[in-house]
Amino acid sequence: MSDPLRVALITEPTSWHRQKLIDALSTDEVGAVAVADATGATFDEVRDGAGPKLQATYTDLDQMHREFKPDAALITLEPWRMPAAIKQALEAGVHVYHEKPGYVDIADYREIYRLARSRNLHLCIAYLSRMYPVVQEARRIVSEGLLGDLFSFQAHFIADQERIKQDPADRFEYDHAAGGWFFSKEKGGGGHLTILGCHYLDMLRHISGSNFKSVVAMCKNVGGEPITVEDAAALTIEFENGMIGNFNSGFYTSKAEYASQRHSDITIWGREGWLSFNPSGEVAGVPLQWASLRGVHASAPLKTVTYDATDGTTEVYPLLVQAFLRACQGDGPSPLAPEDGLWVAECTQAAYRAAQTGSIQHVATPAG
Repeated sequence: MSDPLRVALITEPTSWHRQKLIDALSTDEVGAVAVADATGATFDEVRDGAGPKLQATYTDLDQMHREFKPDAALITLEPWRMPAAIKQALEAGVHVYHEKPGYVDIADYREIYRLARSRNLHLCIAYLSRMYPVVQEARRIVSEGLLGDLFSFQAHFIADQERIKQDPADRFEYDHAAGGWFFSKEKGGGGHLTILGCHYLDMLRHISGSNFKSVVAMCKNVGGEPITVEDAAALTIEFENGMIGNFNSGFYTSKAEYASQRHSDITIWGREGWLSFNPSGEVAGVPLQWASLRGVHASAPLKTVTYDATDGTTEVYPLLVQAFLRACQGDGPSPLAPEDGLWVAECTQAAYRAAQTGSIQHVATPAG
C-alpha cells in the first residue's frame, strides 16, 4: 500500500465546494493535512472535518509550502484568486486538484497548463460528472463504436433563475455564500457557461472522444438582473470528428424544478444508433436509453439502463478526489489530465468571442 499523502487544503470563506473537499480529507489516501486560508476564518471548520489529520494552519502560502511541504494541494478560492495559488503549488512541485474554473483570464490558465506539463505534475479540475456511472456507460457505448460515426448532439443544462435575484433573502446558496463573485465577470470570469455549463462541455468531449473544433454562440443576460455575466448561453459546436450540435446552458427554472434536474439532458445521434440520458443519473429512474444497428444489437429492442439513486452512485465528488489522490501516489492515471480543463476553457472563451463578434470562432488547441 502506498504511503498516505501530505495534503494541503487552500481555501477561504467564500470558496466553492469547500465542505466537499473537507469531507474528502477523511479518505485513506490522506495522511497529514494543512489548511491555508489568508483570513483564518475556515480553520475551525477544517479542524472539525479533518480531525487529528490536521497538523498545521497557515495564513501565508509561502510559509505553508516551506514548512509543511505538501505532496498534493486541493484548491478552492474565488476564481480571480486561483491562478496565483495554483501556479505557486505547481512551482513547488505539488500536484493540484482545483475547483472550476480556476481562472478569469484564459492566459493564466494556459500558463498553468504549460507549467503542469513541464513539471510532469497532475492538474485535475473538478469536472465530477465524469464519475457518474451513466456517463461512463455512455462513453463505453460510443468508444466501442456502437453508434458508428457520430453525427449530432443536443444538450441542455438548466439551473434555477431564483439564485440570481439580488434580494439576499431570495438569493440561492451559491452567490449568497460566495460573497457576490458567482455573478461577477471580474471575479468569476463568466456566468452559467463558465461555472456550470462547463461540466456538459467536458462530458460531450469525454463521451464523444473528440476535441472541440469551432463554435458559434449567443451569450446574454435574458433575465435582466443587475449581474455582469450571462444567465443564458446557446452554443452550436463542431467537433474534430465532424459531429455538430447545440448546447443550451442557462438559469431558467424554479428552484423546485432545478432540484429535480428534469430539464437537463444529453442526446447523441450516430450513423448506427443513438443514446440519450440525464447526467444527474437519477431522474425518473431512466437515466440512459440507447439503440444500435451494430451486430447483435440490431435485432434487440430499445435498451434502458437504470441506476438506483440511493446506491451511492450519484455522490461522485469524493470518488473524483480519491482518484486524483491515488494518481498522486502513483496508483493509476489521474481522472482528468491537464489538457482536459484547458480544452473546456478554450471552448468557453471561443463561445464568448463568438457571441461578441457574431461570427464562428475556432477553438484554440492546447499546446506546450
